Amino acid sequence: MSTPASTRLTSGRHVAGLMTGTVKAVAFWAAIAIPLTYPALLYMGLNGTTGLWFVGLLVANVFALALGHDHKR
Repeated sequence: MSTPASTRLTSGRHVAGLMTGTVKAVAFWAAIAIPLTYPALLYMGLNGTTGLWFVGLLVANVFALALGHDHKR
């Protein structure tokens, strides 16, 4: 007993829509939370590993802003 292709397609689009919404929500909240770490990293100084963490978090924040900018619109 298999389901019709149109039902599977509709179900797949529904799941994709839910996943897209979840990814946007996580990215939105990550874009808010990531900058909270900047003061601690700046306090420790930006030499060596701390500088790499700062740059990595800065890049992650840019991606989170790009992905989550239209969350709940």
